[in-house]
Amino acid sequence: MQRAISDLRWEKAQVYERGFWSKQASLSPNEESRFRWYEERARRIWGQVKPLLTAQEKISVLEIGPGPVGIINYLEADERYAMDPLEDYFSRQPEFAHVRDGGVVRHSGAGEDILSLKKVFSFIILDNVLDHMKDPGRVLRGINQSLEPGGIMFMSLNIYTRFGAMLRNVMEFLEVDRGHPFNFSRSPVLSLLHESGFKVMWSQTEDYQTQKRRYRESGRVKEVLKSCFGMVDVRFSAYCRTA
Repeated sequence: MQRAISDLRWEKAQVYERGFWSKQASLSPNEESRFRWYEERARRIWGQVKPLLTAQEKISVLEIGPGPVGIINYLEADERYAMDPLEDYFSRQPEFAHVRDGGVVRHSGAGEDILSLKKVFSFIILDNVLDHMKDPGRVLRGINQSLEPGGIMFMSLNIYTRFGAMLRNVMEFLEVDRGHPFNFSRSPVLSLLHESGFKVMWSQTEDYQTQKRRYRESGRVKEVLKSCFGMVDVRFSAYCRTA
């Protein structure tokens, strides 16, 4: 089972995340177009999962770690909830509040706090956040307990080859990238899901060689270096049910 990081390491990650979103808030005066990719991604995910939730009379959705807006902002569920450790900060930023749908009930809290909501959900979303968590296993076990019978979890995150994850772990030890306390390859992710009581219904992993070539040909120094050193990240996505 994946070990939790220390409180100090977690706080450093939150400082990094807040700095990242502060920069995003000042990038462009056109907030709506800046977050349009959330809407496009929400449409694809909702189209895939909605046929799997036909047994639910009322669909209740939770997104953990949505950032300032999130996929949840654009879903058409009966009930929509969000939980993020930086929610108190996001809610005070006019650049973000302007884009948010007021129908989403937003809570301040980390994924590890999911059981404090005292509620079950039809669909729970973990989009690009598992590697940011303090204790990924605890989060997944909490999600397992918070899904209705027949409920679905969607998880997506960037993963590496075993060698790439090893190099990233060295970077983590040196705190080169403070925003990502964990670095996963595909097999450990699948093991963690199994250990947390999930059955993977469907999964997809981007092609490593295609992504490596894309990085190499991008012309951006950071991505070219990633390609050279074997630290190319690819997106892993999965729909899961409780086992």
